Amino acid sequence: MEGTAPHDSISYPSLLMWHWYFLAWATGLWGARYFVPSLAALGALILFYVLTRLLARQCPEQYLPSPPNSGSNVVRLCIVFAIFVLGLQTGTATLANRPFDITNPDTLPQFVLDKKYVQVTGTVREVLTSPDRRIKFILTDASYTLNDTNSPITGDIVWTWANRKDAWDRQQKAIQVLSEGQNEKVSIAQVLPAASSQPSIARLRPMVGETVSIHAKLLPIVGFRNKGAWNSGAYWQNQGVFWRIWTWGDKAIPTRTGNVSLLTLWREKMRFTVSKQLEDLVHTRVVQKLSSVLGETAYSDALDVLPALLFGDKYNFPSKRYTQLSHASLSHSFALSGMHLAIVALSISFLFTLVIRHASVYETISRPKLLALGILPAASVYVWIGGGSPSLVRAFIMLCCWCILLLFNRPRVFMDGLFWALAVMTIINPLIVFDLRLQLSALAIVAMIIALPVLSVVKAYLLPKNTTRFQRIKRAAFDILFLSTAIQFVLLPLIIWNFNELSLWNILNILWLPILGMVIMPLLFLGLLAACISMVLPSLTPLSETLFTIAATPVATLFSFLDDMDKAGFLDPVIMNRPHWIEIFAWYGCIISALIWWKTEGNDVISELYNSLSEGAPTWENKLFTAVGLPLVGDDIERTEKDQPNRLRSAVPPDSNTEKGITRPANKLNSGSSRWMARMGFLCFVLLLFVPDALRSYGTESKTRLHVLDVGQGQSLLLTFPNDKRMLIDGGGFSSRSFDVGRAIIMPCITRQHDASLQWIISTHPDTDHLRGLFYPIANANVGNYLASNATPHGWNKKQLRQALRKAGLTKRILSAGDVLTISENLELEVLHPPKNSTLEGNNNSLVLRLVQHNGTERKGLLLVTGDIELKGIRELMNTKADLSAEVLILPHHGSVSSFSPEFYNAVNPKVAIASCGFLNKFKFPSPNVMKELHRRGIQAITTASQGEVALYLE
Repeated sequence: MEGTAPHDSISYPSLLMWHWYFLAWATGLWGARYFVPSLAALGALILFYVLTRLLARQCPEQYLPSPPNSGSNVVRLCIVFAIFVLGLQTGTATLANRPFDITNPDTLPQFVLDKKYVQVTGTVREVLTSPDRRIKFILTDASYTLNDTNSPITGDIVWTWANRKDAWDRQQKAIQVLSEGQNEKVSIAQVLPAASSQPSIARLRPMVGETVSIHAKLLPIVGFRNKGAWNSGAYWQNQGVFWRIWTWGDKAIPTRTGNVSLLTLWREKMRFTVSKQLEDLVHTRVVQKLSSVLGETAYSDALDVLPALLFGDKYNFPSKRYTQLSHASLSHSFALSGMHLAIVALSISFLFTLVIRHASVYETISRPKLLALGILPAASVYVWIGGGSPSLVRAFIMLCCWCILLLFNRPRVFMDGLFWALAVMTIINPLIVFDLRLQLSALAIVAMIIALPVLSVVKAYLLPKNTTRFQRIKRAAFDILFLSTAIQFVLLPLIIWNFNELSLWNILNILWLPILGMVIMPLLFLGLLAACISMVLPSLTPLSETLFTIAATPVATLFSFLDDMDKAGFLDPVIMNRPHWIEIFAWYGCIISALIWWKTEGNDVISELYNSLSEGAPTWENKLFTAVGLPLVGDDIERTEKDQPNRLRSAVPPDSNTEKGITRPANKLNSGSSRWMARMGFLCFVLLLFVPDALRSYGTESKTRLHVLDVGQGQSLLLTFPNDKRMLIDGGGFSSRSFDVGRAIIMPCITRQHDASLQWIISTHPDTDHLRGLFYPIANANVGNYLASNATPHGWNKKQLRQALRKAGLTKRILSAGDVLTISENLELEVLHPPKNSTLEGNNNSLVLRLVQHNGTERKGLLLVTGDIELKGIRELMNTKADLSAEVLILPHHGSVSSFSPEFYNAVNPKVAIASCGFLNKFKFPSPNVMKELHRRGIQAITTASQGEVALYLE
């Protein structure tokens, strides 16, 4: 806080005026997508600025030579508002509009609607690897060729090439044709090892700068549009990517031309060489013996993830292992980020310490500046090795800002360097403010800035400054635990909102991070150096392989340990309620206002809190009250030092001004007005945390809420009843086993400002597009009952369902016609189909459910859910003469022509009909005949394909 006196033992860097301007700029950029939250953030920004100005006025003149002028503050606030508007306009202008309208597919080219294959050509601008053998190539300057006509494509394309292992033979033929026909251009065969070597998938990868041409279907990126959930369409839109191509194996081999930069070529050659050596290690005797001890899967996975630590290459990274690491709070250590760049910086610092021992060197240039000059080249090389990944580039920009400020003798470069780096990045790319990786890294640094001063004081009280080796190790372990806990505390709402899960295993970082930084990474760097030399001197290959084997051993040990923890159930995810944006806003408001309150309370808060808990309060109840009530009863804390030898004293040396005879006017700074303003600001944000819950509690709806979730080509319904009981009917699902709809879509929607409780989960039938999304909620949500038809899934679905039910302690209850579920005293769910002894199979055996509201005499149908029932099942249902009337109809079989029945629509007579289907799905659901008939009858027809999630109140 600019202008405040350095009176307390925990000192935080002051914000310069341009820092406030930058915050206004970033808030305006944020408003391009989230306007209302950005206005709230602007209000909080103005509040904190005014509060810090008022506090600065109470500082004595020796701490504030030029007191702030009220007129200048008004001008500055006007500039803040103007910069906010500028940021808002910049963000809105930078956010590229889609070249098509999602709600109106007719805006798409006809060949896209017809899903015709075209020849797509584009230049690779970025290569992104994903677990489970998937690579994404971002193609820019793209065009397509159809009927010998070449047309440009508006926006970039993301091309996903999955499971390319079978593509080797055809790719080699394409390379040979390229080499023979275009000798003047650089080809892949010129830079990678000769084709006579053992085939490897690694050498097939196109590189940045190459122009690729591929025969494939060009489709728009839409994403899953559920309220308050992550949307891949918006993510790619921020990067100007609007189209997608998907190829599998050798079904589409690209033609590659164009020049590639020398640095890119050499990096690819390094990556290939290391990958080839890691593949060869699997068959060595040493690795086989280690695998027998640590587990074959654990060691093979360890070898597969080593490229992720060196090059950021996750191609061979198993997705199951990545999920396991996330649950263990260790996934951040396997994704190249600022932490790895910090390891490089610390390694260079250690080498400089060993090599440069003459004091005369430091007389010419100070040690920090010398380290800065040495760190930057090494860090730039590591960024190149890491492929220039966005997270590494951002971390490198921050490191450059810190080093430059240090070279120019700027004090407290940590905070100022962060602001400079963020300013540079947002000016270059304003939409980077929406990048989750930047948000997490920036907030992690803020968390360290907040925690480091507190850590120094806490350690002074708790850990003696002995110089024994054990004490140093204990203090280092405490540092890691404290900082990682502080980072998780600051990132908590952002992590829960985006990932829906919370890991409680931060303590593992105490042991793992030192091993990673001091053992694994140095060995990998040495192995990489030896592998590079082995390309010229093959005799060094055994050395590099040995280094890689040693580096993989602790990783395999970790994986083996995590496997045991997973089997014991210790790594089960902790599902959290996803917060409202107001709660996220209030959380960070609490942190900032608490820091301001800290600045006003003086230097003895920690010591007084410790003393009150240890000896000041006579009972545990009073101690607890003292701890909880400390922010509000600060006036009651006695701040006068007493002659008690056993009481803790401040570990911070007295201020230099005091030593010179200047009296510190702490009681003037801590006058009642400033202290109570700080406390009231903190209290307001604390109360704001509970506003969303209070509104939900006092505004309990008397109507049933229906959410037809956007799960692509599938179906999932979430019902919330007036008594707050909830029901999930179907969960969507895809044939891909690597994308879990239940974890990525269903569970975040279930926990939207709500706990993970479901009284009922119902499966209408065991088709993949209705069933697979239920596995994760069954296993991890608080489920009361699982109900389904008498049909059973097969194969992998059957195995996964059995495991989920066993984990949840549930048994399947079979429903059939005539069963009734009592929801509340006036709500019931009727089961209308299939009959108990029905001979129908497949889709026609789907459950048909009718939600009914009654008052004792009259019954009113609110909702009719029909699963994938088709004409044969519809006829049998109507022959029962059951009452089918309902206000809302979930169209049978996603609105397919196989379920088209005007008589059925007559029987239901709905006001709204909803088809749950994917955008431009291959089955062309819903059928035009169905939609035409519904419109003819005056029934409002809605599809999740065009609208995304559909939310209705059932009256």
